[in-house]
Amino acid sequence: MYNDTIKAENKIITSQNLSQIFQLMGETLKKYQRISALEEQQNRMLERDKQHYTFKDDGSKFKAIVDFYDNTTITFDKYDSFASIFYSRLNEIKSINVNYNLNYVIINQTLISNRNWYNQSINMYITENRIDIEVKLSSEDPKLNEVYNLIKNIILSAPSKYDFVIKKKDKIINTIALAKGLIPSMIITTLLLFMPILNKIFFKGYIVYPLVCLLISYVIGYAIASSKLDGYYNTIIPEKKVTYENGERREKDDL
Repeated sequence: MYNDTIKAENKIITSQNLSQIFQLMGETLKKYQRISALEEQQNRMLERDKQHYTFKDDGSKFKAIVDFYDNTTITFDKYDSFASIFYSRLNEIKSINVNYNLNYVIINQTLISNRNWYNQSINMYITENRIDIEVKLSSEDPKLNEVYNLIKNIILSAPSKYDFVIKKKDKIINTIALAKGLIPSMIITTLLLFMPILNKIFFKGYIVYPLVCLLISYVIGYAIASSKLDGYYNTIIPEKKVTYENGERREKDDL
């Protein structure tokens, strides 16, 4: 038996990544439950000392506890029922706690130790900003190695959330704001040319017209784009942590 702990914070792990993991968990559990049911039939008429099992199920399970943002919680004991909620209410999910176990016996009458009990498990706690995974696997029987390797590969290869899109947040918002407001600002600034006083000001200093145009563009664009962009960023920016520097309270991204 060997244990492993995997922690991932502020990484981009998509719903498709999680779906891959959950689906393989469900398929693996069903596969071994089918094997157990088949071998149960094959051994039913045999005497105890002649029975042979490669997998005799002893309470294997997929259990998921899902917390939603509306303060409701649903517990699922079957992968299929969990999967239907995961796909249909994904945006409502606050956290997922998965307990995945293969509990079984291998019986081989030709071996000296003819009965071997195994309890292999993968537990995952998933929120928007982090994933904590605890793994207990048997080095003697690699039935969950495929699931474990998939999880490890996805976590290790996941890009950091704190990439260009986060680091350059202000620059991106300002650029989009200018682009959004450019056409309305050009129309407004052109109309201002018909006012004699402003017309003289614009033509006395050629730099005044483009500066006014850019200023109006930014004001209009920022009013239109900032709230929508902030809504997008709120789902991907790292959580804030409080620090104190020279007695002053400051907030910065928790990396």
